[in-house]
Amino acid sequence: MGSIFGLFLALFAIGWLFLAARGSAREFKRVNRFKWTVAGMYFLILVGASGFFAAALSANGVLKLPSSREWPAGYVGGVVTTIDGKYIVPLVPSGRVQLYDSHWQFMRGWNVAAEGGDFRVQYSPNNLIEVFTARGEHHYSFDEYGHLIASTQVPPEYFSSLPKSESVVVPTSLFLWPFSSPFLSWGVTVIGFVGLSILRKIGRRAAI
Repeated sequence: MGSIFGLFLALFAIGWLFLAARGSAREFKRVNRFKWTVAGMYFLILVGASGFFAAALSANGVLKLPSSREWPAGYVGGVVTTIDGKYIVPLVPSGRVQLYDSHWQFMRGWNVAAEGGDFRVQYSPNNLIEVFTARGEHHYSFDEYGHLIASTQVPPEYFSSLPKSESVVVPTSLFLWPFSSPFLSWGVTVIGFVGLSILRKIGRRAAI
């Protein structure tokens, strides 16, 4: 079921982005004084939508970055610190765990099978990264290299009993923040649509 949903999501994302890009190309071909501004609004729409769909595809296991590649993190809740000062960062929107050293230098990251839902991380006394998912009630144990050590089921109520860890701002380029959160992604998209609507109204009034 998950793979079917992931395929549908991928096809929908490709179709949506294609239509947005084609609309941008048509608007840009028109000769008017707002051409570059319109192109900028379409660019915001494409960036925002790309951030949302990319995270959704990653969370559902369709898109998987190599472990050496960092997913933009931004503001993250549930961050756990290891005994030697490393940071374990759960990226729920993209279904990914990322490990940073004590100076917030990215080390590695990997996807977790959270079925597109919420999950929390803990650090065990035997130096394992424990991941607990809200959907499917899974308990995964990883080593610090992202290798799956064990996978078990937990009672449905176990997830809600887990303590919440600290929230932090992970050093992230300003231009990549829309890819760190679906709310920011849609915020950028909405700004693009609103700006486009305003420019079209101005254009119609000027043509009268």
